[in-house]
Amino acid sequence: MGTVYSMTGFASAKTQLNSNELSCEIRSLNSRYLEIYIKLPLMLKDMEDSLREIIREEVHRGKVHCSIYISSTEPLLQNLRVDEGTVLMYKNLLDQIRKIAGIEEPVRLSDLLEFKDIFTFDEETHIDEVFQSALQDLVREAVARLNATRSSEGAHLRDDLEQRLETITRLVGEIHELAKDNARIEFDKLYQRLLSRIDEKKIDRNRLEMELALISDRVDISEEVVRMNSHLELFRQTLAKGSPIGKKLNFILQEMHRETNTMASKNTIFEVSRRIVAIKEEVERMREQVQNIE
Repeated sequence: MGTVYSMTGFASAKTQLNSNELSCEIRSLNSRYLEIYIKLPLMLKDMEDSLREIIREEVHRGKVHCSIYISSTEPLLQNLRVDEGTVLMYKNLLDQIRKIAGIEEPVRLSDLLEFKDIFTFDEETHIDEVFQSALQDLVREAVARLNATRSSEGAHLRDDLEQRLETITRLVGEIHELAKDNARIEFDKLYQRLLSRIDEKKIDRNRLEMELALISDRVDISEEVVRMNSHLELFRQTLAKGSPIGKKLNFILQEMHRETNTMASKNTIFEVSRRIVAIKEEVERMREQVQNIE
């Protein structure tokens, strides 16, 4: 049986490399597609694509936020420079804003530090392969821990969905048994109405048989029951395969909802109506749960 992953989770990992402590925090949220956002120190921006690919290999759906932190960056800051032209440009722009807005407070250093591109690296700046490899391994470890939390939550979701599947299967079976007499009940109602208006001897038997056939076709839900059971089995098989299955499960639930509505439109028996309402409630709860499955 495949692993079912929730789309929500959080994990972190740390490693020590010489005088640098590297840490990675990664969290995932619900999303229709895979969206990856990576926050890196400026000197590591060239590694973004490789780190993104590491995440993409293990996470297939959801909004993923990954943040990398370095606690001591002295060896990496040797070639860090201040771009004087960029600093002056931002300073002049902020002064213009002050004049336009009538702000007397002068531009502060903290204001300029909000603009990350005032810092640049010399062209010879290079992050060595040992550092790159350590950072990539760190992200892999964080992603593995993230998947462990997502797997744990996914197991709970699977258990809940399987229980609801059993409930719906039982209700569909009960509906099938109760609805067998649906056509006969409707025909008896029609027959009694006729008897209240005309003499029984004047009733056209051929016409009655035709009406019975029409009523049977109108209220028969056997096809809907067969299709519903087929959808339930497909849901079980898909759930057993493991992630990524969220979108497919949602499509199956849409079909189950459609079949339930069709049964409701054909039904005239109170006990069947009660069970149809119960199925709708279960399907709606399942749709809420499936929104969180990768």
